[in-house]
Amino acid sequence: MYWININSSRFNNRFCCRIFHQGKIGQSTSLHLLNPIRNQEKLVYKGTEPKATVNLIFSGPFDYNFTNKLKMDALKETLQIRLIERLREDEGGVYSPGVRMGLSKLPQGRYSFMVTFGCAPENVEKLIASSLDEIEKIKTDGPAQVHIDKFKAETQRSIETGVKTNGFWMGYFSGQLQNHENLDQINSYITQVNSITPANVKETAIKYLSGKNYIKLVLLPQQGN
Repeated sequence: MYWININSSRFNNRFCCRIFHQGKIGQSTSLHLLNPIRNQEKLVYKGTEPKATVNLIFSGPFDYNFTNKLKMDALKETLQIRLIERLREDEGGVYSPGVRMGLSKLPQGRYSFMVTFGCAPENVEKLIASSLDEIEKIKTDGPAQVHIDKFKAETQRSIETGVKTNGFWMGYFSGQLQNHENLDQINSYITQVNSITPANVKETAIKYLSGKNYIKLVLLPQQGN
């Protein structure tokens, strides 16, 4: 177990004061490059390889804070476990199933949550239905406690390993400073992770995977003339 204690006042005075020595603080500017607020479906026919690539994207406004970030992390990891178990191990015929997530605070809180996998073209709709079914199960029943426990153990192990490296601290400090977040948050990270429950993740799934802003993108091999 590694205990971390960051004194944000001392850190700011020693390491960050030079960044703002001219009294200038940059402002975030929105480029207004947001996904349309409606459900969409796009099929693209390109290439000759007999393989399909599927992206299912949920996106929209996000209430950005430390706790909500952790809940989204837990949702991402537990959904990925379920998708791998069902798509790859139970149904087969799927390549590299995974869940990707992006969160931003500035200039406005946004999230993007994407389920992605490859499969044979004839299995596209069946595997999409299975993926959406797993999302609905989390929204209805929440993730299994064993999956939450796995998320907690892997997250704690990742932190304990990461704090020994300069790369971890560079990423942490730059992210916190860019988002105007408290540098002391790392001190309670493990405690916050351990407070995550299946009910928390269920509520997060209901709120952010509602299907009100859902985009279905499928790449299929080019059809013959």
